[in-house]
Amino acid sequence: MADEIYHNDVTGLTLYACRFAHDGDVFVTSGASSEVWGTGARDAGDYDVALTEQDACGHYLGDFDASGNIAAGVYRIAVYQQLGASPADSDPPIAQGELCWDGDQEITDSFALLRLRRSLGAWR
Repeated sequence: MADEIYHNDVTGLTLYACRFAHDGDVFVTSGASSEVWGTGARDAGDYDVALTEQDACGHYLGDFDASGNIAAGVYRIAVYQQLGASPADSDPPIAQGELCWDGDQEITDSFALLRLRRSLGAWR
């Protein structure tokens, strides 16, 4: 699937998102693994998922897991405004939320979400 991450703001910004597990670990850009932020001297540029503005209207979209690496679960998303030429640890966070993922796509159906939470043993 695509465009599961979305954010509305003023037009013309450069935005990106980072995806976090509930233990606070952040996923690398490919989604292949998660780690404590800064492991191996990595920074925001190693964790960012670009958000693309749609038709200069202030509606920004990005893919949660285009590579198909992230397992089913409930994840946290943080959106950052990129201030320089590339993502930096000093970029300000401007939004956050949760995304429920079935391993292939976002879960938006309340019954499917309930089943996922039960299967994970989590009531977060």
